[in-house]
Formats: sequence, structure tokens, C-alpha cells
Amino acid sequence: MTKKNTYLASWGTAIAAVSFAAVTFPAIGKTAEKQHLSAVAEAHYEAVANFDAEKTTTLWLEAQSSGFELAKAESELLTIDKTDILAESRCMAEAIYYEARSETTSGQRAVAEVIQNRIKSKHYPNSVCDVVYEGSERTTGCQFSFTCDGSMDIAPRGKSWERSVKVANYMLSGSHLPITNNATHYHTTEVSPAWSQTMRMTRKVGSHVFYRFAPRNYKPSEAMVLVAPPI
Repeated sequence: MTKKNTYLASWGTAIAAVSFAAVTFPAIGKTAEKQHLSAVAEAHYEAVANFDAEKTTTLWLEAQSSGFELAKAESELLTIDKTDILAESRCMAEAIYYEARSETTSGQRAVAEVIQNRIKSKHYPNSVCDVVYEGSERTTGCQFSFTCDGSMDIAPRGKSWERSVKVANYMLSGSHLPITNNATHYHTTEVSPAWSQTMRMTRKVGSHVFYRFAPRNYKPSEAMVLVAPPI
């Protein structure tokens, strides 16, 4: 199975493993188990709808478990580190905060989606943190400018940070519908980097323009750009 096909599946497996480690089902029947999972899933999606970050994160670990058998989840637990899930959420929230904290919700989701699209691409690392902090050890050449330009000298805080955490948890919950048309790059509308001339523009969301890799002999066309409505 390719990295692109296994990304979400591996996240689901990790979530399921942590979930079953936290919740035991001692000698309960299939009906009771289904009722439990159904209740958890319903609560999870309600939390997502209400944009409740704390509740979504907790319920997310249980809601995704409905598609996995207990034995499989227990075996996966041997290779899953619960702290990895928390770290991925933190890295996603940091990217949203430093790259798009002044954006609308759709603008922040679009930036987060680029990170997820890179994970699914063979050209980039396999995790949120590795994608976000790729090249951060260099003063130039980092993939996300905030990781090497000194922005992180000021710690994230306030309502903007809380909102970034909410969006990160929402994106990692799997409830998000794609809006960037498989974009792996973006820049603000105030600049026009050279690399953008070799890529296919897919959409404009807020103050960011999004791109994906273009096929050979591609000729840019402004007419192809979609503008997402703010939410």
C-alpha cells in the first residue's frame, strides 16, 4: 500500500489503539459494544460541529475505533506512542497559528490541508511534525518560514492560539472536506515567488494562493483559479 493510501489508515489505527487501551470491554456482547461506539461517535461529531477542541480531541480517540477489531487494536498498541498523536496535533496548531492566525476558518483549514497533502505526497516526509519542520535547522530553505525566521521566539498565546488548536484538532479528526484541490504549496497574495510559475494554481483562500505540482507542458491560466468563500 502506498504512503498516499496509508496516511489516513495509519492515523485511524493509531487512534483506535489508544482508544481501546483507555476503554475496556470486559465480557460485553456485540450489541453493547456497538451501542457504546455509536454513542461515542455521535458525541464526537457533535463536538466537531460545535468546534469544541478539547472534547473533540478526547472523543476522536474513541470515535475512530468503530472500524477496528479489539485484537487488531491491541496488537497495534505495541508500536503506537500516545505522545505522537499529541505531538502531531501541536505541530499542526503551531503551523496554523504562525502561518494563518489572522485568516478566516476556511483560510486556516486550507493551510492545514497543505500539510496533510504533503504527507500523502512521495516528495515529503510522513508526519505532520516532519513536514512542518522540514529544513528548520537551516536559516534559509525551511519549508514553512516561521520555523526558521525567528517567529517562534514569541510563544503562541491568547484566543488566536486557542482557535489554532481547535482547527488543528478538527483537521486531524478526519471530518474536513478538501478545499484546496490537492495543493501542496501556497504563498500570500503580497508576493509572487519564482517557484509559483512552475506550478498549477488551484485556489485562492483568504490572503493565500494555493498550488499543486503541474504536469509537463503545463501553461498557467488565471481562469483556472477558484476563490473559496470565507467561513
